[in-house]
Amino acid sequence: MAKKWKVNQNTGRLIPSEHAEQAALIEWTELVQTNTPELGLLFAIANGGQRHPAVAAAMKREGVKRGVPDLCLPVARSGKHGLYIEFKAGDGKLSPHQRRWRDLLIAQGYGVEVVYSFEQAKDLLLNYLSDKWTQEVAEGEHGTISRTRKTG
Repeated sequence: MAKKWKVNQNTGRLIPSEHAEQAALIEWTELVQTNTPELGLLFAIANGGQRHPAVAAAMKREGVKRGVPDLCLPVARSGKHGLYIEFKAGDGKLSPHQRRWRDLLIAQGYGVEVVYSFEQAKDLLLNYLSDKWTQEVAEGEHGTISRTRKTG
C-alpha cells in the first residue's frame, strides 16, 4: 500500500503524498461525472513509481517516457487542445525532464499545470472546463513554474 503522508524535509511537517492527492482527485471525478461528463476522460499516465527493472524496461519499450505529466484531460477548452496535470507534494519542483515536457506540450497548444493538492487540481479542472483558465509560465525561486489565472 502506498504511503499517504510524507515528511517535509524543510519543516518536518507531515504532508499528503502525491499519490493520496491524485487518488482523491480521481475519486472526485468519478463522483461528479454525471454533471460534468468530460471529467470521465481524465486518465493517469503510468510513468512514475518504483518498478522491477524488467518491468521498467518493458514499459520503456512500450513508450513510457520520463517527465510526462501525471494526468491528461483530452478535452479542448480555454484555447488549448487538452490539459496535462503534474502533481507535486509539499514544495516539490519539476525535474529537468518534466520542465522539458511541459515546454514541449505548451508549444503544441496544450495546457500544463503543476498542482500541490486535491483542492488545487479540482479548481483547475473546473476553471479549465468552464473556459476560465489561462496559463502563464514564469521563472520562480524554485525554477520554472506554471501559474494559473482564473479569467472572467
